[in-house]
Amino acid sequence: MIKQALAGIHVVEVAMYIPGPACTQILAGMGARVTKVERPGGDPMRSMQPLDAAGQSPQFVALNCGKQSVTLDLKSAAGVAALRDLARGADVLVDGFRPGVLDRLGLGAAALRAENPQLIYCAISGFGAAPGDSGMAGHDLNFVALSGFLAMTTAAGEPAMPGAQLADLTSGLAAATAILAALHARERTGAGAFLDVPMDAAARWLMEPWYAVAQAGIAVSAEEGHAISGNLACYRVYPAADGRHLAVAALERHFWDRFCAAIDRPDLAPRHADPDQPALIVEVAAVIARRPLAEWSATFADVDACVTPVLTVAEAARGPASVELPVR
Repeated sequence: MIKQALAGIHVVEVAMYIPGPACTQILAGMGARVTKVERPGGDPMRSMQPLDAAGQSPQFVALNCGKQSVTLDLKSAAGVAALRDLARGADVLVDGFRPGVLDRLGLGAAALRAENPQLIYCAISGFGAAPGDSGMAGHDLNFVALSGFLAMTTAAGEPAMPGAQLADLTSGLAAATAILAALHARERTGAGAFLDVPMDAAARWLMEPWYAVAQAGIAVSAEEGHAISGNLACYRVYPAADGRHLAVAALERHFWDRFCAAIDRPDLAPRHADPDQPALIVEVAAVIARRPLAEWSATFADVDACVTPVLTVAEAARGPASVELPVR
């Protein structure tokens, strides 16, 4: 049912790379018809490495499959007129440019909504489109750095590079959520909307629970012993005998008890809240290091203890069955 929830909705995407295309891909998955406007030469993500055997970027395909692509040169009068025509008949337009770029072409929210009052115009930019917001450039790493996320994600005391585009994808999800709300509101009012989705704010949303801690006057850092920072024996990643890793998230006592029983160390169960967590971590690590990941995966396959293997991307892409790793 949800795959046809947006049937009849036309979305025009004027965006490149990840945030805008991720947003419209969500809408396409719900049945919306998406027209992707590309500049001459195409979305630069088309050629982003690595490429598949057909010379395509798999990431581009994943974010843009099922969309209709049109090439428009917005530096030309004909291109501007063509986009204006698309917007007149659209329900949603997603703008992934810096604030003011489409305005200078006469294609901003005010101009397009004057011709189509029902249009929902969603602008995704680095720091927002409101007056006074920064028009500076930024990439995913900048936004997760500014949010405090990197400071809470460390390896050997140093900020660890995320392996996925968190701010890019979160802003796409936030934009899609806002668009769905605006479409629902339009059903009642008949009016469109202007939606401002800063990537900076999307990244900060990931850290809202920690901001509450900081605002309560409690020290917040990866070194402060917080539960999700790897400072507790019951919630961290342990290396197995083969160099692979096991993710243990047995935060609650009942999960910890089951974990300790599964690794044949029930004597560790009473130490769940032991003040000397570093010593407990050493003991657990020594146990996990005795067996390869495949064996631990088999051990915990039917144990309800919040323990899983750390899969490679290739394994995860194969789906849930990939947790059944081959014994080496």
